[in-house]
Amino acid sequence: MIEIKEANHKFEFKIIEKLASEVLHEVYDPIIPPEHTDYFLTEFQSIHAIENQIQNENFSYYLLNLNTKTVGYLGIQTQNKALILSKLYILKSFRGKKIGKTALEFVNRFAIEKGFEKIELIVNQQNQNTVNIYQKNGFKITESIVNSFPNGHSVEDYKMEKRLESQKRESAT
Repeated sequence: MIEIKEANHKFEFKIIEKLASEVLHEVYDPIIPPEHTDYFLTEFQSIHAIENQIQNENFSYYLLNLNTKTVGYLGIQTQNKALILSKLYILKSFRGKKIGKTALEFVNRFAIEKGFEKIELIVNQQNQNTVNIYQKNGFKITESIVNSFPNGHSVEDYKMEKRLESQKRESAT
């Protein structure tokens, strides 16, 4: 059974930090320098960074569990009329078990219930498998962008979005 549980406590943030370290190196080291992955982990996925995002930046984090084992996590951020899907990572050995699909359905329901107009996300252009998954789930590439970081590294990303107006009308009938 797949369960999605909001992370609210330091011990849960520690679980996310540990998962992030494993998954992000696996996903990104083939396409960006490992030292940039380390930078990203420290700046955005450490316990301190997660606490700050939740307290000051309208973030929520969720643990993804399969049969009581935590196998991934997601992070969302609210911004005006958009819900930002900031993070969605699953351990490699648990991919293909509908966990990501369940997480995307959860995010979609959450966004509709809270009245957001769209879901947005950023994905690395070289991460084509992930781009394809998002496209299969109704996201469209809206922009090609270069994100530059204070450590001097930059990455080429796609901004993707999924409009929700039509889904709101359908769920109201």
